[in-house]
Amino acid sequence: MKQIALLLFLLSSNVLSAQQQYNWNDNVQTIYESITSLRIPEARKLIAIEKLKSPNNLAYALLDSYADLYQLFFNESTSDYNTLYPQFEKRINLLKAGPKNSPFYLYSLGLLHLHKAVAAVRFDRNWEAALDFRKAYFNFKDNSKLYPSFSPNNLYFGLLTTLVGSAPTNYQWMLNLLGFNGNIVKGNELVLSYINSKDAYAKICLNEALLIYPYLVINFEGNAKKTFDFIEHNNYDFKKNHIHAYMATNLYLNHQNSTKALEIANGIEMTSAYLNIPFWHYEKGFGYFNQMKFDLAQKEFLEFTSKFKGNFYIKDTYEKLSWIALLQNNMKQAIFYRNELLTNGSQTTDADKLAQQNANAGVWPNALLLKARILSDGGFQKQALMTLADKITLDFNTPADRAEFSYRLARIYDIMGDQEQAIKFYKSTIQKGAELPEYFASRAALQIGIIYESNKKFKEAIEYYNICIAMKNHAFKNSMDQKAKSGIIRCNRN
Repeated sequence: MKQIALLLFLLSSNVLSAQQQYNWNDNVQTIYESITSLRIPEARKLIAIEKLKSPNNLAYALLDSYADLYQLFFNESTSDYNTLYPQFEKRINLLKAGPKNSPFYLYSLGLLHLHKAVAAVRFDRNWEAALDFRKAYFNFKDNSKLYPSFSPNNLYFGLLTTLVGSAPTNYQWMLNLLGFNGNIVKGNELVLSYINSKDAYAKICLNEALLIYPYLVINFEGNAKKTFDFIEHNNYDFKKNHIHAYMATNLYLNHQNSTKALEIANGIEMTSAYLNIPFWHYEKGFGYFNQMKFDLAQKEFLEFTSKFKGNFYIKDTYEKLSWIALLQNNMKQAIFYRNELLTNGSQTTDADKLAQQNANAGVWPNALLLKARILSDGGFQKQALMTLADKITLDFNTPADRAEFSYRLARIYDIMGDQEQAIKFYKSTIQKGAELPEYFASRAALQIGIIYESNKKFKEAIEYYNICIAMKNHAFKNSMDQKAKSGIIRCNRN
């Protein structure tokens, strides 16, 4: 009996030992690269096969989490959410049983909490997201102390360090009290250090690093040139990696290069191996809209609204459809799409909030200003300027249109590199629009701050960043305030 008991003990010890493994092998890496290229269906099949071969490898729980996160984030399906979201907590409990003497222990727990937090934000569970964000931060912070040479930690701890560092100044004391230490420069440097690493862990999360870093630079350093230089000088495979293609398409669309955005979006490889995401229709619709190819834009936007099961950018899409109808002199259809806007989607994103605000106001955009905006957003600055060439402020009837007229001229000159004219018209916009609910004056102040900062006039930049922050109750306030506060932090560092 003693021998049997000893044998059972040894067998159970071996099983326990086998269960407690983080084996990031070549097969795991291959599946990770499939997931972070959005080949989610392909990856799920491979995970199922590999789990049969190595049922005790905890790396597969991490891969499952990655796959669920991207599926929830991009498709925003409530039915998927009800099925997949509870799995994050189950996997966290599973990983807690893993070997604590491995750099993958806290790293994996940090990732699971971060995945859970991002998914929670996507579905408006913000308090729960905050709790998981905090757990993720301290998992990565503690892991970086225990295993300073474990380079993948730099990506996620760097990301969270930047996010904490971008919080408003009046909240920093509370964050410090809670043990958070944020710093935009340090955070971004940590992310870049991982991208440039050449050690044994250099590829473990490289796809995500190449996804995250351009967003950090554009949003927290305010440096578009640095962002696009990075994208254009790194070895991205936009055809086969959909998540990188999505990032680049999104950034090019938002920085006046619809031609490049459409080139990428239309060039991706489309097979059943990839996650089918309706957001491609939204991105293409925006690209065609900014090129004033309205028939193609309408087709893509309607594909998006019919196939997307979530709420993000639905109101914004219906607003663009209503503008297309307006510019085609079809007011009946324009009113139809505005009514669709009012009854569908949510107001989570700034773009959706603005669309709702515009619809509630019951007014329509000035067609001439709208054409100038579309051309400018598409990257056609000369044509946009020609649209407004023979107009003066008194040609526009409402205070909002007069403010927008100055703003459109300012943006066109700014993008064309004529800073003197840009500042002149931005200041005119502030004078005309500071008391209006439209975003023109606030954005004008932000852009003046960016121009002054680029010329190392840091005192003047801070002045206009603060003017931007001081304006209340306008669209895009959260995102503009974040950019202005990041600018102040950068200027105070010099």
